[in-house]
Amino acid sequence: MTDGEQSELAPVISKNATKKLKRFEYIKSHRKEVRERKREEKRNQVKELDPDPNRICKRDRIQLEKERLRHSQSCFPRVVIDCAYESFMSEKEINKSRMQILRCYNLLKSPDTKLFHLHLSNFQENLMLSKLFQEKTPNFENLHITRFKEQVYEKFDKKDLVYLTPDSPNPLSVIDPDKVYVIGGFVDDNIKRNTSLNICQTQGITTACLPISSHFAKPNHKQEVLTINQVFEILILVYNDVSWKDAFDKVLPQRKGYVSLSNADEDGTL
Repeated sequence: MTDGEQSELAPVISKNATKKLKRFEYIKSHRKEVRERKREEKRNQVKELDPDPNRICKRDRIQLEKERLRHSQSCFPRVVIDCAYESFMSEKEINKSRMQILRCYNLLKSPDTKLFHLHLSNFQENLMLSKLFQEKTPNFENLHITRFKEQVYEKFDKKDLVYLTPDSPNPLSVIDPDKVYVIGGFVDDNIKRNTSLNICQTQGITTACLPISSHFAKPNHKQEVLTINQVFEILILVYNDVSWKDAFDKVLPQRKGYVSLSNADEDGTL
């Protein structure tokens, strides 16, 4: 078949179809430009509708959070989560402690607050907690948390340590930036009383408890045992000039039976 015969058999495209084809090719070639223009228009619309002119975009916010977390590693006071209690816990409880540690880390992202330097002591690669972090927290190696294998009293001067335990007879009154505050890194459901207190007494480490009994009506021992992240958040709030009462009221849920002394007096329950 000759070229002339092939051209005669070729389908004839109408002018309308030709216009549509050219338009499709134009749109396809400029699709990326169109998408970017629409995104910019949407961003401008959001800015116009946003009542807060100082609001920053998500990308900038994430970058600022990263800078804050990086800066936290040079801040005082230092707060250490002691990971030496794995043998007392089930795998489920160890995973709960992992999630509570991550909540502590996320609290450091909050803007306009004075930061803590977060540490993990007794953090060994062969233990379950480390393995769970590797499996369930993909970016764990990039987190700005100082980790070391030693006991906390081997890493820091014992005179600088304040071990927080609900079994301590010493209520914590102020947060000293020169001190190293230690939180037991375990889920307390089945831990025997005085476990961490006995270790501290043996090692000559100062202990303290959060002053819950001074601010709540008749708390029982179980109510004085808080999660890792609850203790951490209360410390951050108080260090940022929030009163103990207001910090407790914010962090501790009333549904668990926490009733502040002021509310108890008003209700006549004391």
